[in-house]
Amino acid sequence: MPSIEDLWLRLYAALADVPALVSEVTRLASVLAKVRRDRANLVAAGRATLKADRDAEPDPLYYLRDELREQGHLPPDAWGRS
Repeated sequence: MPSIEDLWLRLYAALADVPALVSEVTRLASVLAKVRRDRANLVAAGRATLKADRDAEPDPLYYLRDELREQGHLPPDAWGRS
């Protein structure tokens, strides 16, 4: 059986990891929020594209292209906008 001193050393070592773990959880929560926001924006763009097609708009894919470009999945447009 480990001594009480050894148990305290193990406890302090475990507690020393807490700040790094909290930092990583915070970072991952931020990344997850961005992924969720990007996905929601893509869903909205997809729905707008379908609605524009039903309404016979001249360029129904505009909404989807715009969002894909905004997220960096397409190169900038002819006017250099992202």
